[in-house]
Amino acid sequence: MTDDAAIEMLALVRVRAVLDGEVPNGTHVAVHGTLEEVTVKTNQQTGQWAMGRLVDSDDSIDFWMFPRAFARTGRSCVDTDGPIAVTACVSGPPERPALIINSMAHIEPHPEPDVDTIDV
Repeated sequence: MTDDAAIEMLALVRVRAVLDGEVPNGTHVAVHGTLEEVTVKTNQQTGQWAMGRLVDSDDSIDFWMFPRAFARTGRSCVDTDGPIAVTACVSGPPERPALIINSMAHIEPHPEPDVDTIDV
């Protein structure tokens, strides 16, 4: 199964739903957003990994991308300012949930509707 197919099969959730405890720990989800405060580190034995914040609208959540997922995805996804789609597992205590990212892909932003062309 491709990463795009995996993203389509999972429930698309908002970060707010995870933060509010509406998505149980251990649930696999898809989330759209942008990345902030990304740090990439290297472990000599296992390779590169990343951590940071995933932001959608006004909400953000910590994420971790461990070496195996980082190797599949590549550094170009975490170095982007553009919108991304991730598959992840909700992890952590209810008071501080995080996302463990399994895959990540660039997505095209939805263009803003042209007000002049909307029929009323």
